[in-house]
Amino acid sequence: MKNLHLQYIARILDLASEKGVSCWLTSLPLEVYGFTMNKQEFHDCIALRYNFKISDVSALCFCGQKNSINHSLTCQKGGYTHLRHNSLRDTFAELLSDVCKDVVTEPPLLELSGEDLPRGSITTAEARLDVSARSFWTPMDKVFTDVRIFHPHAPTNAKMSVTQMYKHHENLKKRAYNARVIQVEKGTFTPLVFSTTGGMGIEAERFVKMLARKMTIKDHMSDYSTNMSFVRRRLRFDLLRTTLIALRGFRGKMTTSRLEKITRLDLDLQRKPDMVDM
Repeated sequence: MKNLHLQYIARILDLASEKGVSCWLTSLPLEVYGFTMNKQEFHDCIALRYNFKISDVSALCFCGQKNSINHSLTCQKGGYTHLRHNSLRDTFAELLSDVCKDVVTEPPLLELSGEDLPRGSITTAEARLDVSARSFWTPMDKVFTDVRIFHPHAPTNAKMSVTQMYKHHENLKKRAYNARVIQVEKGTFTPLVFSTTGGMGIEAERFVKMLARKMTIKDHMSDYSTNMSFVRRRLRFDLLRTTLIALRGFRGKMTTSRLEKITRLDLDLQRKPDMVDM
């Protein structure tokens, strides 16, 4: 038991010490870029960083499971996993639009016409990726990206090392889309894999570095290190905001009976002044 506990603590420290994960602690509170948070959000960030228990939340989730940080970041109720994904996708699209041409969010892939793709490839006609852009790696090339955000303390990831987790999720994305993008789209595919704790995979790291280089080339007044720091902070705060929302966000639905009760309450409140006048 003691060894298991020590391994768990070591894993948390490994995740907290990943490159770029702690940049939010040293960022200036620039509201224009969303680099701000209130005191409750700051306390939640510390709890998320070290996987501490948050005491002032409901003991049970709306889905019926015991509530915790790990459950809140994996529960499908409320749509917060989609919010986390879409927010990071839109941030990448915004950053790419400053340095690339023909940036498209959720571009549809060309339909297949008998191409022989490896087993595991996505072959549906409605297949889409998250963002595409021109002239990223080389002039006039077309790059496709797809975002994945996983929770490192989820049961499916808990038995893998930090490096293995990123590699595993990158391989899943490549198996699904890489061959189709190369053979049919004649482009390149980069999986952008992130963890809820703020780390990123090797492929995402290379992509972010290239993005910072292109920002430096475009703006001769800035340097590479400044642009790299800015991109890391934008991505880190984006992940922080969406994970914090998932920790405390409401996952239920407003039922008809509750709406009727609220309506009756509003009517009663409107009638009370008339009753006083009488």
